[in-house]
Amino acid sequence: MAKHKEYSKTFGIFYDNFRRWCMEMDARGELSDKPEEHFYDFFLKNFMQSLDDATAMQLFVRDVRHELVHIYMTDAHLQDFLKQADVKDISGIKKYIADNGNNVFVNKDDQMTNIVDGKNLAFCLHIPDERQGYVLCYSLYENDELRIFVNHGQEQFHLSSLDIENKKSIVYTDEEINQIAHFAINLIAYISCFPDCLTDGAPHGVKTENNHRLATSEKVVDAMESVGGVVNPHFRRGYFKRLESDFYKNKKGQIILYMRLS
Repeated sequence: MAKHKEYSKTFGIFYDNFRRWCMEMDARGELSDKPEEHFYDFFLKNFMQSLDDATAMQLFVRDVRHELVHIYMTDAHLQDFLKQADVKDISGIKKYIADNGNNVFVNKDDQMTNIVDGKNLAFCLHIPDERQGYVLCYSLYENDELRIFVNHGQEQFHLSSLDIENKKSIVYTDEEINQIAHFAINLIAYISCFPDCLTDGAPHGVKTENNHRLATSEKVVDAMESVGGVVNPHFRRGYFKRLESDFYKNKKGQIILYMRLS
């Protein structure tokens, strides 16, 4: 019998604290009908000073309410391809968020004092055979700035399209942050380019709600290599770009994958 894949967790530290808090509150007979709201207040008052912002907590409360989509990547190697592929065009990503995001009041700072209208798209991404998954949140502002929040285990990254486009910024020059930025941008480009790879349903044993699987398109794989009985894909070299020219009458506005010849 084939072994089922084990998938990474998201919000691990939050759920551990949430369950512990609920058990303590229930033991005292004080558990309310909306524990996530009270935990949110409790967490903000007691722990938020040790973190940089409330974004992860806000997303966690949404996940407790089953509002966040959970995406399960069927092949862990796909993330390596997405981290390495160049980012040539962010306009297509902004268009995707504008078309598929929810209308929300977006927080422009961490003190909840500067609220504007915007678009928001957030989800949890689970990787097979890895401990930590990703929580990603894309916020598009009225001034066309795209801000991306990434939670990976206990690490948090705040990315701005203004920094990604600035080759002198830390997002461009720091290797770890640069890979995270590439991954977050190219993930949306990949989903837009290969929508058939994102299907409804959850892997075996998964109990979360709002589940999707994300498969690897054969169009990004050059060859397969077996090492010690483990099959690893060799990915093609390329980048994603949105077609904006009127020359592409039928595909104008679509994100496609440009392949490099060498």
